[in-house]
Amino acid sequence: MNYEEAQALTAIIFTAYDREKPDGIDEVWFAAMQDVPFDLARAAAIQMIQRSTFLPKVAEIRARAAELNRERRRALREAEEQKAIEAYAANAGPLRDRSADIQALVGQVRTVIPEGDREALMPRAVAWEREHRQHQRQADAEPNPAYDPAMQPVAEWNAGKAKQPAGAWWEDAEARERHSKTLLAEAGRLRPTSGEEAA
Repeated sequence: MNYEEAQALTAIIFTAYDREKPDGIDEVWFAAMQDVPFDLARAAAIQMIQRSTFLPKVAEIRARAAELNRERRRALREAEEQKAIEAYAANAGPLRDRSADIQALVGQVRTVIPEGDREALMPRAVAWEREHRQHQRQADAEPNPAYDPAMQPVAEWNAGKAKQPAGAWWEDAEARERHSKTLLAEAGRLRPTSGEEAA
């Protein structure tokens, strides 16, 4: 901007905030803002006036002018890209079906890339399928023909967990003696007593 534009910019800002321009303020703003286009500086100043109740500084006007410049350039670039796309679409003609080409490319990629480990790629799915197969195998299995319910193991009495049943053989000393002899005789470890040796 030139000196006259700097004067116009300071007039806008100080009038908007109802301030009197100090002496030499036009020279200061011209020196600090002469590399900024006037239209950007003016738009930035108007936005700052609309948004803030405080008198903006030169640095704030410059920063907002830089943002406006980036936004305008991006808008112009997007507009040019949109025009280029529309021009290409107008001259490109109808699109053809590329599904066969895509399938051919997919087949080519599958032949080049080796088969991956399914359990490593999908561990949860593989684990679920394994459990489902085991469950189905158990559900479809036939009963064991050699199963005999009478061959179930006999529950043994545990002295630490239950009371002794009344009338058991170990409550009678003679019954205990007979039982122990019977067990030793079955094991082949029964020795004759002194009275039996004399007989």
